[in-house]
Amino acid sequence: MDVNTAEIRKLIDRPQTDFPVTSVYLNTDGARFPKAGDYEARLDGLLRDVRKESDGLPAHQRDAVVADIEAIGRWVRNEFERGDIRGLAIFATEGEIFETVQVAIGVRNIARVNPRPYVVPLEALLGRHHHVALVIVERDKARIVRYQLGRAWEYQGIASDVHGQHKQGGWSQLRYEKNIEHEVAHHFKDTVEVLRQLHADTPIDCLVLAGPNAEAADFAKKLHPYLQQVVHDEILSLPPQSSLDELKERLQEVEQKLVSSRRSNLLQRLAAAQGTAEKAARGIRHVLEATNSKRIEVLFVVEGAGQPGYRSATGMLALHESEAAAYGEPVEPVNDVIDEVIEEAVRSGAHIELFRDEVRLDGQPVAALLRF
Repeated sequence: MDVNTAEIRKLIDRPQTDFPVTSVYLNTDGARFPKAGDYEARLDGLLRDVRKESDGLPAHQRDAVVADIEAIGRWVRNEFERGDIRGLAIFATEGEIFETVQVAIGVRNIARVNPRPYVVPLEALLGRHHHVALVIVERDKARIVRYQLGRAWEYQGIASDVHGQHKQGGWSQLRYEKNIEHEVAHHFKDTVEVLRQLHADTPIDCLVLAGPNAEAADFAKKLHPYLQQVVHDEILSLPPQSSLDELKERLQEVEQKLVSSRRSNLLQRLAAAQGTAEKAARGIRHVLEATNSKRIEVLFVVEGAGQPGYRSATGMLALHESEAAAYGEPVEPVNDVIDEVIEEAVRSGAHIELFRDEVRLDGQPVAALLRF
């Protein structure tokens, strides 16, 4: 599956059964694990932890998890081909793998057994990376490259029949130049349509323009308004024949600027809402209240922040059993109420922003900007 908000939500919304889901994230980065046996040894350790975690489950669930362990181990050893893959996510239930994710960037080794797929690491990937498209546009050619999750690849090349200049002069020259202008405009229109369809199928976070400055600037005016909104603020000077590795390096720089700018803007909004309960929530208790009322627009979370809690019969989350019971009994304990908050936020269409420490959130493990 692709790592995007829609696909993550599909994972979370997958119908629950009486059997748990085993989720395994495995770093397969060749720089850290040169041989397959290196990351397979890490996998064995993760699966041993899963087996221990399942010991407290009812017998039929424990047997299902053991079957998951065996299926995941077989798949990694017999079917997985590393290539440029640096991170894996594998989801299984009742001994069947129902989804895998393969990305060109490393992930943290982690395994969980939950009623639903564990998606927090996917949200972390999504929060640190963007879908960027690059178009190197010339009068008669265009090259479109996509970049996402550490990988750059050729999307489409476009070549149009645009005549060259001549020096005949007079009215014939004027007609000829107008024909050339028409051909260039048609070429730009075709390229714009390819980008429009790409954006419709898989939304672009940023569109980077490159090529001769005058032509790229003229091309930008032809873009659909919703593509103009995501155009990068600088036209790059790139040779059309640039290698994918060269383009990947430039696009990584663009992506880092996007992430920094987005986070800065969101944190400024959070700071501006300081002391205004209608606009922001800080700390686990207040964020839980906002989660239960489905008010979260942006959720800020410190990775690894964990807190046990409870879920009521009506689905409401709380820190204490008595608080959950007030929403409706029976009450069930949850291993990590912050993970539950993230999943509920994804379901309600909220944006998730994960951080590595609490400094950016003034010492709190969670905070949120609210919808209303």
